[in-house]
Amino acid sequence: MPPPPVGRAAKRLAVDLFTPTVQRPLQSLLAKTYGKPVELNFVELKRPHLNSEVLASLVTQKLKDRQNTPRRVVREVVRRAQLPTSQSEVPSQADHAKAAAKALAKDPSTSSMARAKAPIGHIMHSLRLKQVTSISVGAAGRLGKRMTANRAQSKTARKGLTSKGPGYVIRGIEKNHTETVVEAGKRRVGAFGIRVSVGHS
Repeated sequence: MPPPPVGRAAKRLAVDLFTPTVQRPLQSLLAKTYGKPVELNFVELKRPHLNSEVLASLVTQKLKDRQNTPRRVVREVVRRAQLPTSQSEVPSQADHAKAAAKALAKDPSTSSMARAKAPIGHIMHSLRLKQVTSISVGAAGRLGKRMTANRAQSKTARKGLTSKGPGYVIRGIEKNHTETVVEAGKRRVGAFGIRVSVGHS
């Protein structure tokens, strides 16, 4: 049996907040602080890459720890994202448009959509973005460990498919199938910025 970690390694041990032995002291402390009963309800986040805001907050939180290497943090977040492979069938924006045009061109009296309760719902379902197919994470700013003469660094990692095609629906200046979030953070040596883009198909 290996000896227990000591020093800095012991401080970096992960704490499982889902165990009752950890939740009881925390719940008791919060109840004393607020002067009323407190109920904890933790939700395990297994796929943060499905939402760009959650992923940006996760990267920002990890980069605030000076023990974490920026390059490793960015690459590890992108590597753990579960995306479809090149062999899987991923619908593109052109496929969504063709499905919508085909559904609208059918004769309602002869198509199966005439027997449905909500034909518009079938059309919207064919237009809906099905899954995350690409992810891009970038970090720039004071990411080094040196307190003096620190320079700005930039780390970027990308994963996923690139053949989604142009978006046919525009929200302002952003494409419908791309969700981009920019978030700022601060370390002891200076500030940094995070840009996360999540592409859907």
